[in-house]
Amino acid sequence: MKRIVWLAAAVVLVAFIFPNGISLPKPAPQPSGPVTPVPVGEVDNDVVARLSAASREDKDRVVSAYVGLRTVMARDKGEGIKTTEKFAMLHARTLNLAIDTPGKYAGLDEAIEAVFARALGTDDSVVVTPEVLAKVLTACDIIVNSARK
Repeated sequence: MKRIVWLAAAVVLVAFIFPNGISLPKPAPQPSGPVTPVPVGEVDNDVVARLSAASREDKDRVVSAYVGLRTVMARDKGEGIKTTEKFAMLHARTLNLAIDTPGKYAGLDEAIEAVFARALGTDDSVVVTPEVLAKVLTACDIIVNSARK
C-alpha cells in the first residue's frame, strides 16, 4: 500500500514541476532521398509578370510545388508516368492539392501551361522518353526560376 502512495506522490510532484508535460527535442526529419537541385537559368517573363504582385509565401509555394513535381518526375524516369497525358493528370492533381487559392493570380495557369507547351513542342500525348523527360524537367526549372524572381 505504501508503494502505491509513494508512486502517486511522485506522479503528482512531476505534474507540479512540469504542468505542460515534458517536452523532448524532436530529431530533424531526414529526406527520403537526394533532391536534385534546380539549376539557376532561364525564366519565363509571362510567369514572372503574373507573380510580380505575389507575396514571398505564394512564390515559395509555387517553387515548392514545381521542385516537388520535378523531383517526382526525375525519380520516376518514365516508369510509372509513361505518357505526357499521365503527366498532365499528375500536374493537375498536384496543383489541386498544393495550391490553396486557385485563380488568385490571373493568367498564371495559362502562363505555366504555355511554358510546358513550348518546352514539349506539342499538345499530343507522347511516350515519356529520356528526351521528353528532359523537356519536362526543363519546363519545371523555368517555372521555379521564374517564381524565384
